Amino acid sequence: MLRGQRVGLRHVTEQDLPWLKRAVGDPQVFGPFGGTRMMAPHEVDQRWKENGFVSEDVERLLICHLLDGSVIGDVAHFTVARYTTAREIGWTMGDVAMRGQGLATEAAGLLVDYLFGNWPVNRLSCGMSVHNHASRRVAEKCGFKHEGVQRGIVFVDGEYVDCHSLALLRSDWVAARAKA
Repeated sequence: MLRGQRVGLRHVTEQDLPWLKRAVGDPQVFGPFGGTRMMAPHEVDQRWKENGFVSEDVERLLICHLLDGSVIGDVAHFTVARYTTAREIGWTMGDVAMRGQGLATEAAGLLVDYLFGNWPVNRLSCGMSVHNHASRRVAEKCGFKHEGVQRGIVFVDGEYVDCHSLALLRSDWVAARAKA
């Protein structure tokens, strides 16, 4: 497990499948910015059997609260395009009661450190609805810089929405670590 001060990141285990099935089958978990499309429980089982939610293309890690070990959300990273080593990252604080406490920022920061420390990547990116101010703050607190707005890129609740595009380069991450 990757450990922060209050949260840790770990791979999905078979015991986590009931939590994951509830999370991906409940649009409220993703809030108003994550879309309302649900994943069927059998799809969770299928992905678990195929690769345990870990491959070169995508890796999903669970956010665990270090006080009691409970799963409170997840983070993921995935390939951006075949011609680059860049990865896109995302996070979901599935436990609504835990939102607004800086736990997503801590989890995203752990994921950034994990990727730059262990993967041959030079660039991480993330995107979120232009209305998702909390996720933008998470990204900025992790050192991501705003690069622009992508128009109509994500389909949420029956319409295409604009998203902020943010990125963090390895050199920015190294410089920030040297200051700390």
